[in-house]
Amino acid sequence: MKLWLSLFFSVLPFIMISQHNFVLNGSCSKIANKKNIYLTYSVNGKRISKPSEISNNKFAFNGEIDFPVRAIISTNPNFYMTKLNSMVFYLEPRTMDIKLDFDDLSTMTINNSKTNDEFYALQNAAERKKNTNKIDSIRELNRLYSAKMIETGDDSLKIKFQKSLDSLDQQLDQLADQSVKKNMQLDFEFVKKNPNSFVAPDLLDRILAEEDDQISYDTVKNLYNKLGPEVKKSYGGKELAEKLDYFKNSRTGSLAPDFEANDLNGDLLQISSFRNNKYVLLDFWASWCGPCREDFPFLKEMYSKYEDQGFEIISVSRDEKLDLWRAAIQKENIGKWKHFSTKENKSAIEGIYAVTAIPTKILIDKNGIIIGRWMGSSAENTAALKNMIAEIFH
Repeated sequence: MKLWLSLFFSVLPFIMISQHNFVLNGSCSKIANKKNIYLTYSVNGKRISKPSEISNNKFAFNGEIDFPVRAIISTNPNFYMTKLNSMVFYLEPRTMDIKLDFDDLSTMTINNSKTNDEFYALQNAAERKKNTNKIDSIRELNRLYSAKMIETGDDSLKIKFQKSLDSLDQQLDQLADQSVKKNMQLDFEFVKKNPNSFVAPDLLDRILAEEDDQISYDTVKNLYNKLGPEVKKSYGGKELAEKLDYFKNSRTGSLAPDFEANDLNGDLLQISSFRNNKYVLLDFWASWCGPCREDFPFLKEMYSKYEDQGFEIISVSRDEKLDLWRAAIQKENIGKWKHFSTKENKSAIEGIYAVTAIPTKILIDKNGIIIGRWMGSSAENTAALKNMIAEIFH
């Protein structure tokens, strides 16, 4: 008995270590030898990417994780995702088997994974699939009409096809809005019923990202509080807790979080330095973001009107290529106001202000209080911001 106990405790450390490893064994249903397939996931905020060469129609990935984690498998090394070349799934700290068609990853199947069973059941819910199928059918019609319009030389037919395309675009916008709302309802219901699922934190994270200022902090916080202890300790759970703090501190009515950065000219910028002096509009953008740049004529108009009355703009760029950032500022003729680069400053301002998409604009009053947030570029957002600024200075 003593010998058995001794052997048991001697191998226990190895058993415990193996519990934190994952092995993903893959097989291809069609010949795909010598091709590469790629895996990416994040652990404690650090992105990990791995390649694997397919040999004898088989491939494998392995690594260390403590909890199930959202991952992407793709045949594209840059993870430019399409329905055919990429799939989202969950890695678990165990051995998992995956079977796929290299040319169509949407048919991928995974065995031995409770988290994936939960995730795919949610994704394939009848109501969600119904909306997705409708959107896909409209997109296919859009593609067909676009091709016909290009092919025809008949101007009257071109006009007819364009009207059809305009109608399809309108239907697509309506369905997309309906789909977002319906999917959110399904996600909320899933989290309520499955507080011990490792999928739950990612769903709440996505809700924060998609809905921005339109959702109650208390609603999401209450759902987070009801998550199981292991789920809260997971990578997704810890990231969600951090984002909820940022979410609370960067909403309308909150004191704008302070930051320091060097601007385009090397001068120090601090949001707190504008208190009791100016209204500040934070404009989150990038040179490659078309909708962001479409807003510049409006911003130039506002700056020209109200600069002397105490209005300042700070444009925060997420550009990776700083030469393109500087060139865009010069080309758009927007160098009159403040600019700084998150890359150049190694700044976490987007996280601090819970910016999940660009363009995002945040208006801060003279007391340093956030009085407005707008995500995306639209006539409605422009009108709302314009009216608020006009009311302030008139």
